[in-house]
Amino acid sequence: MHRNKIISRILSLIDKFEDALVIFFLFNILLLAITQIVLRNIFNSGLIWGDSLLSILVLWLGLTGSIVACRQNKQINIDVFSQYLPEKYKLYVKQIGLLFAALVCFCISYFSFIFIHEEFLIGEYAFAKIPVWLTESIIPFAFFVMGIRYFLQSVLSDSGSTS
Repeated sequence: MHRNKIISRILSLIDKFEDALVIFFLFNILLLAITQIVLRNIFNSGLIWGDSLLSILVLWLGLTGSIVACRQNKQINIDVFSQYLPEKYKLYVKQIGLLFAALVCFCISYFSFIFIHEEFLIGEYAFAKIPVWLTESIIPFAFFVMGIRYFLQSVLSDSGSTS
């Protein structure tokens, strides 16, 4: 029983960290966008790297938000056939769907890791000596985390939650 409390506490800390990341990225996107608008409209200038950083922050916010949506089981769900299935098959269809989602996420994670590795070997910079591969590193990580969550949700599908 003590082990479950520790696991529950760790999952709770991870949840809070993910929520904090979403808030951090959103706040910085707003701050940078407003700064760029003010600099352009009042001072006829702007941060040279501002638009690039905004694009990267949007990528990180979107994928971090996807991780949170996966955790809360609030992702987009296309559910056409299960309403016509008998109750005894709905759980199996849900498990298969979650396993398929996990497989897709793991595939995306794997191939995006290969992509990031190639970006690393190329050695280009996004801006301000920040390597391109680092700015894109959220992609394999986020899809790997979502794959784990979908897999766990499929195994624990009677509760529907991994945290």
